[in-house]
Amino acid sequence: MSRPKKVSAPTKRRKNKAGIAALAAVLILGGLLALIAASGGLKNPAKQGSKTSEGITNAALSSTTNPAATTNASAILTNEVAGGISDVDKASDEVNLGNKLLGAGRVKEAVAQYRLAVQHNPEDEDCHYNLALALAKNGELAEAVKEYHEALRIYPDYVEAHNNLGNLLVKEGKYEEAIEHFKAAIKNDAENASAQNNLGNALARQGNVGEAIPYFYMAVQLKPDYLEARYNLGSSYLTLGRVDEAVVELKEILQKEPGFEPARRALARAEQMKKVDQGAR
Repeated sequence: MSRPKKVSAPTKRRKNKAGIAALAAVLILGGLLALIAASGGLKNPAKQGSKTSEGITNAALSSTTNPAATTNASAILTNEVAGGISDVDKASDEVNLGNKLLGAGRVKEAVAQYRLAVQHNPEDEDCHYNLALALAKNGELAEAVKEYHEALRIYPDYVEAHNNLGNLLVKEGKYEEAIEHFKAAIKNDAENASAQNNLGNALARQGNVGEAIPYFYMAVQLKPDYLEARYNLGSSYLTLGRVDEAVVELKEILQKEPGFEPARRALARAEQMKKVDQGAR
């Protein structure tokens, strides 16, 4: 399961979005200044380069010089921007508190904090992602699915959201839909071993074991200590009668983790199959 995201430590995509928002604010203000300047509203043309609030009239609204009106407009714009930053800060604090609560096993309280974060910053995909993560842990799978979808609405290339959503869909038996999300995760991050393994798992559950093997194999290549993926690979080999290959993978697991009982049982089956095959010869 993926870890919750910290909104206070933005990912690259969050920084990009923040930059776009800041640029938008600059463009809005710049557009206002350009409109005013075009109307001949500068009290002091010598200050055109700086375009400070003292040097701007509200000529776009009135033919007379009215510095007070411009000051009020600037104050409103400043308050709006400050209000947005305040909401983001609140969401960040709520997410970080939610992360602590989730780490302490206080899942219901974490859900409440993440819901507050979503209310304060509804267009932040990480807020929705964290809420989905907590909802899933709390057994509210349908609600978790909705929140993952919301995260993906905001940021369609969100690898972890695709991967986690796919896992929930597998639990619901919606294999085709899950497969599409795992493929989307791999498309955006081909080296994500978890998504590779999960795609293989969904395919195997459909009965397409042969199609699943390359994904299990890739997961193991990307992460050699990924015992779950190696077990899935060995079990798939065993299902297809590729016993020697299965034995190699299962022995590798038990060498790394002697207490991995499913691998021990699968190895026993593999060795029995080899004896039967040798006896038939």
